[in-house]
Amino acid sequence: MKISDDSIEAAILSSGGEFDSHEIIRRIAQQNQHAYISELSSVDSDTPFQTFHSMLGKRIKAICERHGFTGEASRSQDIFGQYSNCVFWSRQLGL
Repeated sequence: MKISDDSIEAAILSSGGEFDSHEIIRRIAQQNQHAYISELSSVDSDTPFQTFHSMLGKRIKAICERHGFTGEASRSQDIFGQYSNCVFWSRQLGL
């Protein structure tokens, strides 16, 4: 089972005009628990969360840009509560 782009897009569009990629990843994990675990468990890496979240971040980026969001480098708490790099997304009203 794979997290669909439609699920990612729904998480993004329901987040308002400003959010960061960590928020979207948490929302995706919560709303798609079975698919999230399935994809995460298929990652062959010593750092599966980081690898998988990086893959999700690229998908989030493509969808955000398609919807007129602008990204800038930021930091916030990740899924483990540690501050790490992410992208802060925003868009002007009316877009």
